[in-house]
Amino acid sequence: MFKENKGDSRSGLVFNDLDLSRPKRSQVTIFIIIGIIIVIGILAFFLVVKPKYITPSGQGFGFENCVRDAIEQEVNGLGLQAGFGGPEFYSLYQDNKVGYLCYTNLYYQPCVMQKPFLIPHFQNELKTKIRGRVDQCYSDSIAQLNSEGYEVISGVVDYNVSLEPGKMKVSINAPTSVSRESSQRYQKFNIDFNSPVYNMLMIATSLLQYEAKYGDADISSMMFLYPDFIIDTIRRDDGTTIYLITDKTTQTKFQFASRSYAFPAGYTG
Repeated sequence: MFKENKGDSRSGLVFNDLDLSRPKRSQVTIFIIIGIIIVIGILAFFLVVKPKYITPSGQGFGFENCVRDAIEQEVNGLGLQAGFGGPEFYSLYQDNKVGYLCYTNLYYQPCVMQKPFLIPHFQNELKTKIRGRVDQCYSDSIAQLNSEGYEVISGVVDYNVSLEPGKMKVSINAPTSVSRESSQRYQKFNIDFNSPVYNMLMIATSLLQYEAKYGDADISSMMFLYPDFIIDTIRRDDGTTIYLITDKTTQTKFQFASRSYAFPAGYTG
């Protein structure tokens, strides 16, 4: 009799333990499944449905890509002309007006820097060149939103371009209100993308500083210091040297002219 009760008691304990543990495990499993379903739903919404609305970066209505394309096109044009939108003082090379960044009209004399602060010079020229393009990008984006049924109140567009090591940043101030079922207001759009221009301008500055002191720079040592770039020179009979800097990865170019320690024709010294 005692053994039967003891056995029944053990059986009862085992049975009770199973009854307590199974519901807990089931609840954890349910929570995990619900979590997975929620994550899949969020990913499906953004990757498949792709909601269209303005984001702080401007990606929601194509504003960012439009501005980036405009800047890249203007950067290429400016780079071929020493950072000038329309240089008045230049040396012609392959139908490009390559601006002088260091110059003297005297013989046996060092050149004088024309743009001592090359990076601000390039930034200001680029900002001027893209003015109309940025405005057009913004107007086209607003028109696109209106055609999709959004009510948009646009503002006055202002912006700034800044160069940094390895990248370019565009900060756009454009107060915008977008509404349909709900209203959202946006003030600034920040667009960042990779660009070698800052590094190229720093190389050009080093070359110009050498030109202003000694004349033609040693491009071999410069390429050793900056292996990601190709640096070449074209020398003219009038004493002008055209420097060509090319980024190996993007093929972005920056070229400029200099005339320093020029010698008269026939000089053999």
